[in-house]
Amino acid sequence: MFLAALAATNAIAAPLIARTLDNTITVVLSNQATETGSQTVFAEGQREEGSPIGSKGPFQTVELRLGKDVQRQDLRCKILDDQGDAIVVIRGPNTDITFADGGKREWTFRKESIVSEIICDPIFVKSDPSNFETRVILANQRLELGSQTTLKEGPRVEAVPVGSSGPFQTIEIVVGAWSEKQDLRCKVLDHAGNAIEAVRDPNRDTTFSDADKGLWTFTVESEVSKIICDESFKANNLNPVV
Repeated sequence: MFLAALAATNAIAAPLIARTLDNTITVVLSNQATETGSQTVFAEGQREEGSPIGSKGPFQTVELRLGKDVQRQDLRCKILDDQGDAIVVIRGPNTDITFADGGKREWTFRKESIVSEIICDPIFVKSDPSNFETRVILANQRLELGSQTTLKEGPRVEAVPVGSSGPFQTIEIVVGAWSEKQDLRCKVLDHAGNAIEAVRDPNRDTTFSDADKGLWTFTVESEVSKIICDESFKANNLNPVV
């Protein structure tokens, strides 16, 4: 009789234990300025997606909260804007298009956005940081000399060339695929503090862009003391642009 009673007790307890498991995935969107918020809850699975519950924003922050029984505690999610593009989010030194929990609270949108869709998928991983950075590549083929300097996003960023100051013959600006300022321009200074001039047909200028057009060639082989990338820089058009 005792064993039968014990077995019956276990049969009742088992489903109660199962019901207390916390394997929920919660995506919390908010906008403190407008006091707008949304909480969307998924059950753990291979891939979860859906529209925000209650409101689509616009929002300023997002937070991923994983229940203690979620097996993939490194799960990452992403959110899409009203154009279907991934929204870039920032938390501390990290900039990404996917975001994790990590017990470190919310991520801030790079810019306030409407959210059309939330996607959580075990295959999502951290983005390569180079997608959000600008690389300035200086080279001298004659001397087999080169320098590659990486700059973070910002209104104005300055750096000394990494590895060598030259002399160099060419410069290339490589803007990351997810950088906000795709038309960012940079300039380089010689040791006298003068802006170095370069040519990329048909343009001659002292500020240089990426535009997927490759190298600019210095009009005079020069050493480089400083690199400056500034969102306010415009083309100087020393030659007419065709």
